[in-house]
Amino acid sequence: MHNRRASMIWVVRGLATCFVFWSLAFIYRSSAIAIDGKRYFCLFDDAMISMRYAWNFSSGAGLVWNAGERIEGYSNFLMTLVMSVATLIFDKSSAALAIQVLGIVVAIAIAFRAMQIANLLVSSDSAHRHSILILSFVCALGYYPLAFWTLMGMETGLLAFLLLSGVYFALKHTQTNEPGQLLLTAISLGLAFLTRPDSLIFTVIIFSYVAVESSGSRGVKSAISQMVTPLIVYLIFLGGQEAFRWAYYGDLLPNTYYLKLTGMSSLMRIRNGFGFVTPFLLTIAFPLIVVIVDLMLNFHKRTLFLLVLVLAAIFYQIWIGGDPWTYWRLIAPVMPILFLLFVKAVFSMTSYFSGAASYARAAIARPIMPPRFVLEAVIAVTFVALILANSGFMQEIYFIARPYTAVDNESCINTAIALNELTTEKATVGVTSAGTIPYYTGKAAIDFLGKNDAYVARLSPDVSGRAAWNGMESVPGHNKFDLNYSIKVLRPTYVQVVGWLGQDLSAWSETHYEKISYKGTSLRLLRNSDAVRWERIHPIADTARSSILN
Repeated sequence: MHNRRASMIWVVRGLATCFVFWSLAFIYRSSAIAIDGKRYFCLFDDAMISMRYAWNFSSGAGLVWNAGERIEGYSNFLMTLVMSVATLIFDKSSAALAIQVLGIVVAIAIAFRAMQIANLLVSSDSAHRHSILILSFVCALGYYPLAFWTLMGMETGLLAFLLLSGVYFALKHTQTNEPGQLLLTAISLGLAFLTRPDSLIFTVIIFSYVAVESSGSRGVKSAISQMVTPLIVYLIFLGGQEAFRWAYYGDLLPNTYYLKLTGMSSLMRIRNGFGFVTPFLLTIAFPLIVVIVDLMLNFHKRTLFLLVLVLAAIFYQIWIGGDPWTYWRLIAPVMPILFLLFVKAVFSMTSYFSGAASYARAAIARPIMPPRFVLEAVIAVTFVALILANSGFMQEIYFIARPYTAVDNESCINTAIALNELTTEKATVGVTSAGTIPYYTGKAAIDFLGKNDAYVARLSPDVSGRAAWNGMESVPGHNKFDLNYSIKVLRPTYVQVVGWLGQDLSAWSETHYEKISYKGTSLRLLRNSDAVRWERIHPIADTARSSILN
């Protein structure tokens, strides 16, 4: 047993090392050499919105997108605070790199936590215990969408770690009845709430499971008395966040709530959600069906509890109406749970087919698989499931293609550098990509899609079908806009676009904005604006004008 454990430790270390090298290559591929000849690191654009908040916070301007404006355009408070530590220590590009490197640590921590949960589910005398742990570790690291979001600076990875921690401590408590484990559960889930408030749905499920298990084994009164303090601790996190939001931003809900969840009917949101989630369900149908079948043949409350967490994430994604990106951002945090259940289920089923006693009540007289091939069969089936789940991302996994949006990030970085060279500090930027350009320019910004604009966030969404993609009739977070207000009224010095879906200000912009190309970067700048250094754009014309005046 000791030799098996030692071997497992070395295997896990080797796998973690391989993941570190892969992640470093991923980070390098996501970076870019900009028009000034320097290498810049950049997160996913939504994460760069949080980085702008973090930069302003660490610079003394407050937890704001624009100095002097109190709008909560993020929904990841804890992640933004973590980012503010990086922005306090490093310059802008290095701070982004620091968050990506931190993502490597978080991803490995997720895999370790998944392995710990698997360890609680598998009996200590199981012949395949160490193999189940290793494969759970591999699947947690090997699910590309979770790795992608974690390395690109989104809160997905941090949420996954905290959620898995809450699950681990809850399961540990039901086995040991140690009050400290339940307190750690509350702290983990409280931090998860600060990371994303919608993690509340998982908290309800986890605490409900603990209550049912505890009342069954120790009585209702004992279970209630044990849960009082942890629940109070959790409510302190929840109440503290709400109190801060009200005191600082003057609202009980973030601006993103109004942007994404108001104006669309529940029926349309659900139709949207089903359309968005269907491709995901096809990629994970195999492991999901295997887990459900295993649960039916070998029922256990712990398995049902963990499966409910997975299903809750899927149903929540449907309820909120989908997401702009088919990288399963809101479901990825529970995927390590699905995969560890799948690995355990496959071992049970292959043991059954090899004539073992895992399914004693459904035992077959003659095994159809030699017992010595069980491990090889499980490894093969697990990798098939992982490949199917990652089927849409293979080019990125093998670095045939750059990470999703890396090209767009490079364009935004070049735009920001050009604007810094061509405009003064009082220039404003109007953007649909509200992260990278505002972050790297540091200039006052106007968010055309409303994440950081309270007026736009409260508009009626465009549900005409023009905002449809990825199986959705209208995409939450990208279906509210008023370019007449954002461009004609606010007159940003630079505009990233002059049209969005059905709104087109191209003709108007021809007389109010000048299109230029600067070092290969296209820009639209407000005509005759004194925030533009026109002499750097039209040096010949300015020289001729000066000679005439003289």
